[in-house]
Amino acid sequence: MLWRSGTKNSDSWQSIGMELTAAPPLEAASHVVGHRSTLIVDTNRSGRMLGVEIWYPAVAATERTTYDLIPGITFFSASAHEDAEVQPGRHPLVIWSHGRTGMRHNYSLLCEALAARGYIVISSDHPGDTLFDWALGTHVDDITNDRNRLGDVQLLINSALGNGPEIVSWLASHVDETRIAIGGHSYGGLTALATVSTLHEFTPDVRVRAAVLAQGYTRILPEAMFATTASPVLMVVANNDKTTPPTTDADKAWGLLSARTDRVGALSRRVDIDQAGHQASSDFGLYAELAPQVENLPDMLRAYVKMVVDDSPPQWIHNWRTSVLRHVILIDDFLNSL
Repeated sequence: MLWRSGTKNSDSWQSIGMELTAAPPLEAASHVVGHRSTLIVDTNRSGRMLGVEIWYPAVAATERTTYDLIPGITFFSASAHEDAEVQPGRHPLVIWSHGRTGMRHNYSLLCEALAARGYIVISSDHPGDTLFDWALGTHVDDITNDRNRLGDVQLLINSALGNGPEIVSWLASHVDETRIAIGGHSYGGLTALATVSTLHEFTPDVRVRAAVLAQGYTRILPEAMFATTASPVLMVVANNDKTTPPTTDADKAWGLLSARTDRVGALSRRVDIDQAGHQASSDFGLYAELAPQVENLPDMLRAYVKMVVDDSPPQWIHNWRTSVLRHVILIDDFLNSL
């Protein structure tokens, strides 16, 4: 339900008369978190436009970033600071891919926490597979979606390295080109794995050092694709996941990955989390907390949040921050081990 972000519109903010926050933070930050929001246009793909969020370690705090829970109606703030100066030096880069029907902001707390640990994190919408696309019937088929998503990831990496739209060229001098990873949730996990494998006309992106699958959707992937996986993979599996259950989306994939005897098989990891469901890495626990405080929340969105909560383990709604933080720690430990 997060649609966009940026500094608050003062008129809208004052007319609301309330401020929602995601406090407390997941953990004490090692770095101030900066944030910028922009649009990137891919001139090589018929002007495909991506809404993009960038989180990064910053020098000092500025005005607090606010995110829209409902466009123009209700805002909430977390830990990021808008347009803060980037911390000098080069930092590892993580591209984060949202799940099916998701949006680029649905993992803001995870992305902020990674930035607080020193990562530059970029997340974009994947047009054709966002909540809006599915609500309006403009979503695309799986093959088109795969190709769109893989093209989006390439564009984001190119842009971060200074080889894409100039609007994000400020990142180029701060990205450690030797430490680039791709991660994603659900269908975004499929995108992450496909980035370091051969799928359709795409071959492994040699710039990407590792892939992270959080409750990854893998059941539709061909077995042959795993033989071309060129980078270590972290699979974070939620044992109570009803959308991508371990039996359909983790066990077979892990069996194929762990059977590899080369560098990928040796360094890849699978971690299973108990009492966690499909949204264990996302902001949906936060949405469930904030939704009752919003009187004018549309019934459709309130029902959507309720559906997610009802489809999750009962304990999760009380411990979702621990679940998201667990993902942050696992991702950080995995990437630092490579």
